[in-house]
Amino acid sequence: MTKNIQPFPCSDDASRRRSRHGSVLVVALVCLLVVMMILGGAMRRTLLMRRQWHGERDLRQAELLLQAGLDRAAWRLAREADYRGESWSLPAEAIVGTGAGQVVIRTERASPESPWRVHVTAEYPIGSERSIRRSRDFLVQSQPPRIQE
Repeated sequence: MTKNIQPFPCSDDASRRRSRHGSVLVVALVCLLVVMMILGGAMRRTLLMRRQWHGERDLRQAELLLQAGLDRAAWRLAREADYRGESWSLPAEAIVGTGAGQVVIRTERASPESPWRVHVTAEYPIGSERSIRRSRDFLVQSQPPRIQE
């Protein structure tokens, strides 16, 4: 009876254990990588949505400032025959609190019989690289002066 004697009887078991530990480490790293990719994508989407929301808010604020300028120009022209326009700036605290706004109103008239041509420009927030500027032109018919009896 001859016995097969292995020179290193435990080497196979130790090798298998090391291989198993290495496999577990690789699986754990792959899982960590997948989780990080999912979190990175979610973070990116959140930042894009936030930027879009701020853009929509700024656009709406610029449109509100433009409408305020249109209303003010019509109101002033109805009360002042020599109104030529104006420019006003609003501090951030007076609006939404994120940026200052500006409205510029210009009026002109070709002749006393012709209607007033009004040009209104609104910008919000002023000086930002994502600043939104809107403008609109409209005509205002001059009304004959009222005769009081």
